[in-house]
Amino acid sequence: MLRYEFLVLSILFLAPGALVFARRPDLRPLMRWAALASLPFALTERWFYPAYWSPRFLFDLIDVLGFGIEDVIFVVALGAFTTTAYAFVFQRRLEPRGDRSTHRRLRNTALLVLAVLALALSLLWLGLPMLFATVAAELLGAAAMVLLRRDLLTPVLLGGLIVTLVYGLLCAIFAQLIPGVFERIWHTEALIGRAIVGVPLEELLYAFASGAIATAAFPFVRDEAYRAARFK
Repeated sequence: MLRYEFLVLSILFLAPGALVFARRPDLRPLMRWAALASLPFALTERWFYPAYWSPRFLFDLIDVLGFGIEDVIFVVALGAFTTTAYAFVFQRRLEPRGDRSTHRRLRNTALLVLAVLALALSLLWLGLPMLFATVAAELLGAAAMVLLRRDLLTPVLLGGLIVTLVYGLLCAIFAQLIPGVFERIWHTEALIGRAIVGVPLEELLYAFASGAIATAAFPFVRDEAYRAARFK
């Protein structure tokens, strides 16, 4: 299995979400919504492969569909964790501020996902590498939500930092399981081309941006606020 690098990485990224799911039943509905909302991002693999990286894919689906099973596992795992990392670590829960109708949730979630995808593709069209276009779109999306909801500033910053630390740790474990994987599979020479503890800096920037926007996304679209959790 280790020859399928992306599959190994995707399975590793299931661990944080599994921990949150097991320890915080109150966050499980949010994780399900996050997993569903993350699925469209699996389709973006065609813009990362092979320019940014070139892992092996199960059944060579990247050549057939433009994405693989690994992409689905990865975006679902990352979405479930990044949306709950801040709430889990700092013992917070989301409480309603206003309208929580299902129709409004679905509409706002769809609009946010489409807006981030559209912004990233627009930046790609302007000549920005896909990784940087994604990071910029996520950071701009998070900043826009913070401007409209100042109460989300601290959660966004802390959520981004938590996700970066966990993401970096998982990548370091990944590098130990498959020595030299970042040097062989990632193509960052034309980007920043730097690493921290062997992990490409590009990946850590992506982790922070993903954590930042995910921490803000659901409180924003569902008009909820982070409050101290009370457990029996």
